[in-house]
Amino acid sequence: MFIRIDPNRAMPIFSQIMEGVRLAVATGRVQPGDRIPSIRDLAVDLRVNPNTVAKAYQELERASIVEVRRGMGYFVVGATNGQITERERLALLESRVEETLSAALELGFEPDEVKAAIDRVIGRGSAKGDARGSARG
Repeated sequence: MFIRIDPNRAMPIFSQIMEGVRLAVATGRVQPGDRIPSIRDLAVDLRVNPNTVAKAYQELERASIVEVRRGMGYFVVGATNGQITERERLALLESRVEETLSAALELGFEPDEVKAAIDRVIGRGSAKGDARGSARG
């Protein structure tokens, strides 16, 4: 199965299911036209309520990532010049940032403190990239 959930994550289960499908689409594990598991099958596999899977699939359909074919199931929508992949790639990033922000706020940090920490981490990453670049040159 290409979808994994963690009940201990701050992110709701239906959002984790959506993230799993988005990641599978963005990385090419599922291709346009591929059928994804039925609501019932995925609910059984993940040991969650079928309504949770249905909510995730409805949101994915609303975002034009999957489509329902009556009597056949849910299928990945065909990508147009990689638009879905890029959009979903960014949606995954934003989802992870939101989760991190939520966890930091729950720990009592202020948004400005979180932003400053992210800027420091990015700065360290940029410095590492600069060092690698100069080592090659």
